[in-house]
Amino acid sequence: MKGPVDRPARLVIIWTMVVGLVLSGLAFAYKIAEFMFTMSNPEFAGSFDVPIMVYFAIASGWLALLVWCFMTDKFKDMERAKYEMLAREDEYERLGVQ
Repeated sequence: MKGPVDRPARLVIIWTMVVGLVLSGLAFAYKIAEFMFTMSNPEFAGSFDVPIMVYFAIASGWLALLVWCFMTDKFKDMERAKYEMLAREDEYERLGVQ
């Protein structure tokens, strides 16, 4: 998208992202609270320890990946790779490389 995006479309995108993040954050908090309540129940003591630890390990890995992407500016100029690939493809076609 080369031209500027109109303001209403940008607001729809931003609000959709904000609402999605808030709802997913609430769902995540609810799931963690249910895990904690289930683990505190004497009938289920110890039965959910491994799945919860795996869940936290995977979630922390994704969080680390997200932080790394922000810290190394991976979210800036995301369209550049697409245009570089298209330019290389044009160059390969011009040279006759298959």
